[in-house]
Amino acid sequence: MLVESGKENGQGIKMVMETSQWKRGRTYFFPFLLELDWKVAQWAVKDGPGHSAFDRLLEIPGVVEKLGLSFHNIRALHQKLDGMPEKAGEWQTKHLSFQDSPDDIFTMRYRDPIEAIRSLWKDTNLSPRMKFGPTKVFSGPDKETHIFNEMWTAKWWHVLQSKLPPGATLAAMIIATDKTQLTQFSGNKSAYPVYLTIGNIPKAMRRKPSQHACILIAYLSVDKMDCTRLTKLEHRSRVQRVFHESMRTVLEPLIKAGNEGVQMMSSDGAVCNVFPILTCYVADYREQCLVACSKYGTCPQCQAPAKDLQNCNPYPLCSQSWTEKIIEEGWKQAGDSQKAFHIYCMSKDMAGTVYKPFWQGFPLCNINCTITPDVLHQLYQGVFKHIVTWCQCVVTLAELDRCICCLPFGYGLRKLKNGISTLSQISGPERKNMAKILLGCLIGKMRTSGIQAVTALLDFIYIAQYPTHDTITLDYLRDALHCFHKNCHYFIDTLVQKDFNIPKFHSLQHYIDSIELFGTTDNYNTEMFEHL
Repeated sequence: MLVESGKENGQGIKMVMETSQWKRGRTYFFPFLLELDWKVAQWAVKDGPGHSAFDRLLEIPGVVEKLGLSFHNIRALHQKLDGMPEKAGEWQTKHLSFQDSPDDIFTMRYRDPIEAIRSLWKDTNLSPRMKFGPTKVFSGPDKETHIFNEMWTAKWWHVLQSKLPPGATLAAMIIATDKTQLTQFSGNKSAYPVYLTIGNIPKAMRRKPSQHACILIAYLSVDKMDCTRLTKLEHRSRVQRVFHESMRTVLEPLIKAGNEGVQMMSSDGAVCNVFPILTCYVADYREQCLVACSKYGTCPQCQAPAKDLQNCNPYPLCSQSWTEKIIEEGWKQAGDSQKAFHIYCMSKDMAGTVYKPFWQGFPLCNINCTITPDVLHQLYQGVFKHIVTWCQCVVTLAELDRCICCLPFGYGLRKLKNGISTLSQISGPERKNMAKILLGCLIGKMRTSGIQAVTALLDFIYIAQYPTHDTITLDYLRDALHCFHKNCHYFIDTLVQKDFNIPKFHSLQHYIDSIELFGTTDNYNTEMFEHL
């Protein structure tokens, strides 16, 4: 056991690390001795008749000896399997604490992301389907219509490939974090997993949990801290600093690997000089602001102020250098005052709670650009949720429920016999079912401008989910967004909404750029990681 104590980083967090090492076997069928030994174990685990029946089989005199088995019952087999080394690297434990409150311990579990990528790279099921270079796809004889589908068909991969050494291969890393509440009615159990996958794998395989293309690389700390001696600002600052320090611990190997490259072998024995680069960060809006160090209520991708998010005119994009400059200037002006630092950063639409973001020093990475659209939380749980609320106010809740109940049955449509007002804790699939029937219930109940605004948003939601886009379909997205902004005044005129300075509505302006940079939205939708 290796213990590091008293080591302090730039955020005043003390770190203690425990590491366990496995002894790897030398045989091809490790931890079993022979191929027959391995095949019997595989049969017992996958297709066996049951634990008791398997034990009775091995109790027959001579069976274990003649088959050359290294286990004599199901318990011994399970112990051998539990002793196998992890496929994607060994788990480590680290404890974080602040110097002025050493009793508050924040425990995290993680493993090397490079080893996780290596396991994907050599996977016999995934490796033959992987892509190791960018591709430009066009339609038509004139090659004027650019097609965007997989991540390697988009622009960002071409830009990164041009910055790598000749012959090098990009591992387009996709990181996803999703703090999940494990209990609903009693208790306060939660988990904070971090998942990793790479854009080299086709998205159809990444989306299937059975393919194991998304690897769990960390559990961040969900430990509570003593807030009795802390102000709200201090508490919020420490929670965010723990997150950034934890993520830096997990992803720190990417700095050296992204600068120098690592040798990885694919399933066919070919060795590649791989540069793992953080390309996409998948999270909901709250975590997007946390990752980008943005002020909550602003855009984590551009410099649009919170009071002008409804403006259709584009604002300058945020960048790591811009964020780091504000943090540095804030420290110079605030001195040792955390409150002054927070006030200065908030005036620049920054969070003002983190002094050293985890992404500092990451090669060829712009963290604001890596924040991608989120169909589940932005479109369905955000934009469409607002649409339903506005329609309930305009049409009245009882009348909208009556219209929904009167709808006839239809193929692919869910019959909501009690309307939608009785639903609570509405999930993503339920929002999708509601979106299919909403427009038909508004005809004759709302003015034309209102119908056009709702239609434009529904068009945007469905077009944004196309599995393949080209320059023509992206124009459809622009037209839908323009149509909404042209008619959205209806909801202001009816006193349903004061303004449209809503971050999730503003995020619609970045969908087209993200699709051109990273491919279609099903490459990085949070719904893919919700199923893990």
